Amino acid sequence: MKQTKRADPQSDKGKPEHISQGQDGNDDHLRDYTDWILEGWKQERPDLDVSPVAIIDRLGRLSSYFRTELAAVYERFGLSGPSFAVIATLRRAGTPYQLSQRALTDMLQLTSGTISVRIDRLVQDGLAERLPDPNDQRGVLVRLTEKGLTLFDQVAPVHLANEDRLLSSLSVEQRKQLASLLRILLLSFEPIPPEDPRHPSHWIGASLAPAHVARQIRCSVGLPDTPGLLVQNIAVPGPASRAGLQEGDLIVSAGGAEIRSIESLHKKLVEARGSTLSLEVLRGIERHVLYMPVDEPAAV
Repeated sequence: MKQTKRADPQSDKGKPEHISQGQDGNDDHLRDYTDWILEGWKQERPDLDVSPVAIIDRLGRLSSYFRTELAAVYERFGLSGPSFAVIATLRRAGTPYQLSQRALTDMLQLTSGTISVRIDRLVQDGLAERLPDPNDQRGVLVRLTEKGLTLFDQVAPVHLANEDRLLSSLSVEQRKQLASLLRILLLSFEPIPPEDPRHPSHWIGASLAPAHVARQIRCSVGLPDTPGLLVQNIAVPGPASRAGLQEGDLIVSAGGAEIRSIESLHKKLVEARGSTLSLEVLRGIERHVLYMPVDEPAAV
């Protein structure tokens, strides 16, 4: 691997410490703490690719700052973040503002024990109530009380204004760009509900493993570490099977565009609707180009 030269201490002579020269040598930018981490590793271990740190570390640091700022608002109303999440989820469900405890657990990605403690506190404070679930003899429904609805109406405007304040350094367009990129990344970790008609499996008749999982699987069997979507569980008959896709194939491009995410493949499927979409796949280490008919997604 080609090593990066150590920075010349004279190259930034006369510049403030917090200014860093851009990669193109012209555009300067302010350094944050993560920049200093990256610079340190470039000097100490230039053989390491530390570029992921630029994203992962910043997400982690921002999450820490956000949690503190958001918690301050919740505490003003006698709530915690998880407690408000339960109230907001019930309110968003619509009248009669109730969900099963199991549904709340799944939606909020909490353990059953954690969600039970949160609900206990809300019930104790008169913000929610437990009811028998008529569809599950061992289950319970959780419903917001009038007091809970009133509290939500008090907290929500203050909470949203606080979130808006925390994003003040970003323009409207920058917020849209960041939200779009975060959606792409999050979709690779949070499975799309199978009942969603836009789910790629309804378009192609196969389930797909996201790129980070695909890389792990391929590396575990000694195949090249290549990003893409790994084809799994092909339905027969279906578009994938008719195109000749096989389980274990890695989709690396579609319609001539690189494919690293479910979102990018979905866009290509929409563009090719009613026609044929070319797919470049890796079958082991061999490259193949296949042509898949793209019809309207199958009814769920």
